[in-house]
Amino acid sequence: MMPRRARSLAPPKQDLPRRPRVYAAHPKSCYGTTHAASQLACLAELLPGAEIVDPETLRWRTEEQWRRSWPKVLGGLSSFVVFAGTDGTIGAGCIRELTDALVRNVPIAGFHEGSLRTIEGIELLPVPFRSARSTALLLLADPIDPGKFAPSGEPQERTYL
Repeated sequence: MMPRRARSLAPPKQDLPRRPRVYAAHPKSCYGTTHAASQLACLAELLPGAEIVDPETLRWRTEEQWRRSWPKVLGGLSSFVVFAGTDGTIGAGCIRELTDALVRNVPIAGFHEGSLRTIEGIELLPVPFRSARSTALLLLADPIDPGKFAPSGEPQERTYL
């Protein structure tokens, strides 16, 4: 006869509610700046229960690294927020990430002066002034209630456009 294994005395693990994951897209030209740090801190205050995902901390060194890992990052998001650089522009990478979030029905918002706003659109800069890091102006509109913006940790249907 084989001896029985002792059962663990620890209570079974229970799934804890998942914190909302909010991706905070911003132009690479802002990485490491006081502007980005203040925007991220303000966003964290506005959404205190959320995990704010800063793309700078993901350490994508090449577009290939981004391309391989971005779908997994995107699939785990509850919502997507984008803020512009000090010049009011976003880069081509932000536009691509924003487009991907829209296609996946991730709730999206712009962030400016401490508030979440609907995104009215983008306005491409004239060709002589356009670069990969400064491609378009981010056009924001109506305020969004932070309490209703992706309140749970589960990915949601898009509610704001």
